[in-house]
Amino acid sequence: MANIVILGAGVMGSALASVAAVHNEVTLVGSPLDDHIINCLNEAESHPTLRAKVPASVIAIKSSEQIGKIIAQANVIVIGVSSPGVQWALDTIGQHQSSPDILALVTKGLVSGENEQLAPQTYVQTISPELTSPAGRIVGIGGPCIARELALGYPTRVCFASQNIHVANQLRDLLKTDYYHIATHDDFTGLEACAALKNFMCIGVSTMFTAHSLENSYAKNPVAALFNQAVQEIGLLSRWIKDDVRRNENNGSSADTASNTNFDAQHPIAFDLAGLGDLHVTVGGGRNSMLGQHLGTGRLLKDILQSDMKNITVEGVDTGKQLLAGFRYACDKGNLQVNDFPITCAILDVIENEKPFKLDFGLLPA
Repeated sequence: MANIVILGAGVMGSALASVAAVHNEVTLVGSPLDDHIINCLNEAESHPTLRAKVPASVIAIKSSEQIGKIIAQANVIVIGVSSPGVQWALDTIGQHQSSPDILALVTKGLVSGENEQLAPQTYVQTISPELTSPAGRIVGIGGPCIARELALGYPTRVCFASQNIHVANQLRDLLKTDYYHIATHDDFTGLEACAALKNFMCIGVSTMFTAHSLENSYAKNPVAALFNQAVQEIGLLSRWIKDDVRRNENNGSSADTASNTNFDAQHPIAFDLAGLGDLHVTVGGGRNSMLGQHLGTGRLLKDILQSDMKNITVEGVDTGKQLLAGFRYACDKGNLQVNDFPITCAILDVIENEKPFKLDFGLLPA
């Protein structure tokens, strides 16, 4: 049993609190935007967006309350906010001088650096290893997991990754239940890259639901074609991101470090839970899929985000913005072949040039 603090009371943070509470003491700390959710939970109501109850054993508190001692005494801290809230979570940990045994990340996103000629980084590279004690005990959580299904106890299989596989295994042993099943591996950068990229690719795949309607449903063939292509592009982009990490860590040399992990050598991660598996459930529903369906009708991104999806964080759009400069540079220099990325190019055209989503199936690689 561990003392676990989850930062962020959105759907995924709260769902993870439910599963973590099976064998641990759990405190759910709402972000500054979560006060209404915390009020609902403390009144024994269902989570207003998760539409499920969180176990009564979970302590739910607001960020404005006295949380210093709780944060400082945590064995495990989980960052469960969306990407815009990551800095709040890191500031909260720093302000209260917490040094947990393990820091875990549910957040999915990429971060572009000052050098726009490089691939964007993942949170593996941008979060200080000194936040844990001993240093470097950080775990990424990825794979197919619809928050409401997890909260309701449906069978779920995800993956935990850490540069130290023993840390991933330790967190697995704390959180696993008879319905929450966890694979572990050492491809931390790959997992984080795939977790972000699948949100981005989901936008493109989901356009097919409305671009090719059929009677009262949608044509399955176009969706399947783009789903397959999206997985291929996730694989190429995640490899590019990991190769840039490797070169940066070795000051430009080709020494083998972050790119070729033990896991990825045997199981290309884009075709595993963090890539293909997570893309499958993301296309099935959620904010990125919703945006894609709006774009599939020919509407412009700006119009959608100012009306139907106003004030809704779409992490796939954020990922695209972080991807843009490095991707364009890599294609210009021949480090990436632009013809391999028809979906990526189509989505970036929507984001960068405010154009309708357009993809020619004839451009899909033979």
